[in-house]
Order: sequence, then structure tokens, then C-alpha cells
Amino acid sequence: MKTKLKSYLSFFGLLAIIGAIVIVTTNSTKVYRPVSESQSDFKNLKVLPKNITKDSLMFLMKTFNASLGVDCAHCHAPQKDNPEKLDFASDAKLNKEIARGMIQMTDDINSKYFLPHMPDPKPKQVTRVYCITCHRGNSDPEKYLQGVSKMIPVLMPPRKENKK
Repeated sequence: MKTKLKSYLSFFGLLAIIGAIVIVTTNSTKVYRPVSESQSDFKNLKVLPKNITKDSLMFLMKTFNASLGVDCAHCHAPQKDNPEKLDFASDAKLNKEIARGMIQMTDDINSKYFLPHMPDPKPKQVTRVYCITCHRGNSDPEKYLQGVSKMIPVLMPPRKENKK
């Protein structure tokens, strides 16, 4: 009986973890709850909507943090007069401009290759691309992708040509 209970608890625990991951990774940069211009006090938004709500922006930034395994200082420079605080409007860090390009890239991929096939996505396993799709909690996905490229010959060995 105890073994059965442990297996149920393990199963539901795993299910809860998977659910949490799905919730965190299903964020889209195209879904926002806009507010009127007078309520928005964010400066220097170039890719995100100028009328994005604080809740939506904070959720999006926390999703970036988790997807890349970084904190806010990865993209945002410190304030000149108080280096203990971040200057969110500053473009002093190149990573911020790279992030903007990445947002545009994922929006472009989703709008061209996934959204046209909804609700019947092709392939069935992927419905959208998110930061975590490639980054996997790593700010440099190239390291992760190099490991994947080493697996390709094992998973997909080259075909032997038929000699006739």
C-alpha cells in the first residue's frame, strides 16, 4: 500500500513540475494586456508595445530570466548615479539589443511557421517557439546546441548508398 502511495505521489509531483514548466514556457511576446498610454511609464520600449502593463512586462522579463538562466543585470546596465540600481531605459549593454532581435526573431518564426497551422500545428510536438526552446536555461545556447549536434550522427547515421 505504501509503495502504491509513493508511486502516486511521485507521479503527481512530476505532473506538477511539468505543469509549472509548461506555464512558464508558454509565454508569448505577442500576448499582452494593454493599458492606456497615460498609465504606461516605461521608457525606451522599441520592440514591446509601449502600452504594456507592468504585470505583463514583469512576467515577460521573469520568463526571460528563467529561460536564459540570467538576472536582470544581464541586459540592463547599472544607473550612473547609483550603481546598485539598474537603468532599465539604458541601451548601454549589447545584450539588450540582442534580446530585442531575439524577440523579433521568435515572433517572426511563430507568425510564419506555427500560427498559420493552428489549431493543427506541424509538427504536432511544437506549437510555438520560445526563448527556452533553444536556450534551455543557458545564456549561450551554442554550448547546448553543440552537444545536440554531436548526437545527430548517433541518432541519424548516414545512409549507405546503394551501389548498382
